[in-house]
Amino acid sequence: MKRTSCSRCTSSVFLKDSLTSNGKIYCEACAVDFLNETKASGQPAIFARNIDPSICALCGKDNTIGDFGFRKKLPLCETCGPKVERWPYPQWLRLSLAGLIILLAASLVHGRSYFHAGRELYLGEKLIKQAKFAEAEAHLKETVRIAPLSDKAVLLLAKAALLTGDVQTASKALQGHNDGNFEDGQSADFLEMKALWDRAIAAVGKINKAAELANQDGREQEAAKLGHEAAQQYPESPMLRYSARELDAAVAFAKKDYDGFLSIEQGSYAQHPDGSTAGGVANAWACKYAMTGDPESKRQAEEFFAKAEQLSQADPELQKEFEEYGPRIRYRIDSRQIITKREYDQKFRSHQKEKAAK
Repeated sequence: MKRTSCSRCTSSVFLKDSLTSNGKIYCEACAVDFLNETKASGQPAIFARNIDPSICALCGKDNTIGDFGFRKKLPLCETCGPKVERWPYPQWLRLSLAGLIILLAASLVHGRSYFHAGRELYLGEKLIKQAKFAEAEAHLKETVRIAPLSDKAVLLLAKAALLTGDVQTASKALQGHNDGNFEDGQSADFLEMKALWDRAIAAVGKINKAAELANQDGREQEAAKLGHEAAQQYPESPMLRYSARELDAAVAFAKKDYDGFLSIEQGSYAQHPDGSTAGGVANAWACKYAMTGDPESKRQAEEFFAKAEQLSQADPELQKEFEEYGPRIRYRIDSRQIITKREYDQKFRSHQKEKAAK
């Protein structure tokens, strides 16, 4: 019986009692701790149970001189191996064939949902091979709804979601599957999905860092550079491409290049017209009006400001965003003064925070 060491606590454990995640071996206690930590950070921990090739999977015999050969993907001793490969059917089972046929007919009637799941899985896998990932995602979601314990369905759903930039769906599918555990952590499907997942998470980490930098005056160019690295690392994500453009807009604003600022925001609005992008266009026009006093710039700023307010009402999150940036745009239009978010908050919102603290 082989032993191994836990990569976390370094204790010696039997190989059969250990698990592997991301190439690291854990004892069962450390695996539970690691799972709880990764859940708290919003990322799934995916484990595979290790197999000790020196122990027969059927009778438990310990091979003291080496490893047993693998048959049916399991280590089996010289006695059990032939039994598994040529398992004899007992007489009672042969005589019950008629009863099994009756049970099969009943299963066909009552198991329609599972046939439906199989069909959806087949369609989803076929669409993935055709690179129609968004269409495949819809079929695979249905499969997982019916058969949530299917490793293949969950891995294919995560793959399809990641290839459309839908990290949230991929994360939900992986975390909701047997606490992130999969039967074979070395299968081609698992390794392919994991490579996609690691690339996506690394890119999301970069864009989050870029957002932090963008909120610091004078670091707009550094933030934009990191944002474009994230978008190039995970080009499947429309959100990262949009975020990179918004970081470019922040650079243009910092340089007082309001024509460039407007051009970027108009491009975002043309591709995805919602409350947020309409607010970006309103902001750019407000800056141009503040600089030039041009009545047409003011008219455009007012028009897109109204659009941003109207479009944001349909989404609580967008409405909350509008309540944050809307007064700042309104101030630029009314006062023709361009100040940064930090300056605006210090001038108008610091008193509100003091009152709220009291």
